[in-house]
This record gives sequence, C-alpha cells and structure tokens, in this order.
Amino acid sequence: MGFISVYLFLYAPLVTIGIFAFNDSKVQALPWSGFTLQWFAAIGQDGLLLGAVTFGLSVSILVVLVASVVGTYFAVVVNSVRGVAPRVLLAAVMIPAIVPGMVLGLSLAITFRLVGIPAGLWSIVIGHLAFTVPVVTLVVLTRLRRLDPSLAQASMDLGANSWRTFWHVTFPQLRTAILAAALLTMTLSFDEVVITFFLVGTQQTLPLFIWSQTRFGFTPEINAIVTLIGGQHRSDRRSDPGNRKRS
Repeated sequence: MGFISVYLFLYAPLVTIGIFAFNDSKVQALPWSGFTLQWFAAIGQDGLLLGAVTFGLSVSILVVLVASVVGTYFAVVVNSVRGVAPRVLLAAVMIPAIVPGMVLGLSLAITFRLVGIPAGLWSIVIGHLAFTVPVVTLVVLTRLRRLDPSLAQASMDLGANSWRTFWHVTFPQLRTAILAAALLTMTLSFDEVVITFFLVGTQQTLPLFIWSQTRFGFTPEINAIVTLIGGQHRSDRRSDPGNRKRS
C-alpha cells in the first residue's frame, strides 16, 4: 500500500492536469462538465502562448548544441590529463551546477549588466549553459572512463593523430552518452524558471508564461499544453538509448 501511495503522490498532479485539459469548462473544478478537445485546438490560436513555446524551444536548442560540444570537450580534457589538474578542472566546472539557482541567476544578471549584455535570448542561453555544461561533462566523462583505452592507443600507434583518433574511434563510442546528455539538457533548459526569471527580457519562456498566468487565473489551454509536453517528455525518455538495456 505504501508503494502505491508513493506513485499516487508523484503522478496524481499530472493526471489531474490531464483530466482538466479535456474538461469542457473554463472552471478548474469538479464536477467534470464533459469531454472536449477545444483547449488543444485553442493552443494554435493563442499567439502569446505559441510565442512562449517558440522562444523556449529556441533557447533550449541553442543550449543543447553549445553544451553538447563544450561539455564533451571538457570531459575529454579531464579524462586525458593525469595528476591533480583534472580534478581541479572538474571541480571548477561543477561549481555552477551546485550553486542555488537564485544565487546563480542574480549573480549572472548583475554581471551581464556590468559588461553590457542585454537581457534576452543570449543572456538566457549563457545562464543555462552554466548548469547544463556540467551535466553533459559528467555524463560523457562517466562513459569515457568505461572505454577501453587500448583502442585509442592502437589508433595512435597506427599513425592517426589525436583528432582522427577521437573522431573515428572515441566519438562513435560516445554518441549514446552525448545523445542522453543532450536530451537531459533539453529538458533542464526548457523547464528552468529561477535563472531564466533573472535574465529574461521582453520575451518569456513557457514556464515563465505559465507562472505569470497563474497569478491572474489561467485558461485550460495551459492544461492542454502541459499535457502535450508531459506526453512528449515521456516519449523522449522511452526513446533515450541510455535507458535501454545493453546486451
């Protein structure tokens, strides 16, 4: 019974949102008025909501592209260097990920104002990179440390330079880890609220848009878009190669 209670505690709010997304009433309360799909159709007619989704996806895609490259680079460097230096470098990369979001967001906002970076797309992207690059670094580094080093050594012995060895030998073995890190980074960036709040300009991401709507009473369109995103996120987790058992 306790086991079932834990799952009810975790999933009951998500199920509740999904139920009201199909409710034929603007009032978020029982009894249920009837089944409808009008709130899903209304998403395409809400310019502010679509703008928030588009802007949030733009931020997340940029963050995924940059974090995947930079995080993989850091992981390779940390794995290839011996001594105390890699531990110091890894600790320096990890610090932004363990700093509270409010502290990190406020410090970034003050720094960007001092150096003249305007609030908006690029300030948010840089802010998200501060906590997503460490995630990619850890995921890829974990995979790197499980690889057989003799394969890269054999490639170097056969005359390949460091770049060709990485591209033809190491990278194919890292693709699964990089893809898993990219999917996780996408989720973390798209869902981030606190850091984005300090760095956002005139355009809002979807979480900030939803938060602003809750202060004035949101329409069931919010339930519909959250239901769609939740379903898509579950599909991404199922398709994530990192979640599959390897033979």
